[in-house]
Amino acid sequence: MKLANMKDSSAIALNETKIRAKKLLKACQQDEPSAKQRVATLIAKLGILHSDLQLKHCQQVIARELGFIDFYHCQRVLSGQAILGDDWGNLFHTKQCETLLNHWFTGYLAARDFNTQAESTLLLPYKKQFFVVERQDYCNALNLSIISQQVDNASEPTILRDLVSSYANADWSAFALAMIQHKLPKV
Repeated sequence: MKLANMKDSSAIALNETKIRAKKLLKACQQDEPSAKQRVATLIAKLGILHSDLQLKHCQQVIARELGFIDFYHCQRVLSGQAILGDDWGNLFHTKQCETLLNHWFTGYLAARDFNTQAESTLLLPYKKQFFVVERQDYCNALNLSIISQQVDNASEPTILRDLVSSYANADWSAFALAMIQHKLPKV
């Protein structure tokens, strides 16, 4: 089934974070060393024992690993409630893309104008800024398939080029889900 046709597609990426948090909690309860290591910093900061670990703590860890301030921030962005000027987190930026030629912008309009100059680019949000990358290089570096978006009243999809203008639709959610799966370790 194509993601663009799924009902309530805006919840796909957010649901994945909730599932991953539940799996992390279960792994910690089963004393898996890699899971316990992932939560160790938060546990030390809160001054709690591993036996006191709750789902909300694991949600916090997942949100931080994805580049959000906390789980509320993660929920706001992934559920489609963020607006221009908000902090969008750094879900779409990783160390692997630091070696790419990225063009950075403080404003969306300048980023959008730059992005329209070449068919091969992709505009992405980063906190309160925006960056434009060569789409193929970015997807190759992160081992992602290029996501297509449907054109209104047309059967042929076009390549997703702007994740800000596509925010909160099925294609944005599919791309966010791919980044979540890329960034989070398997539990």
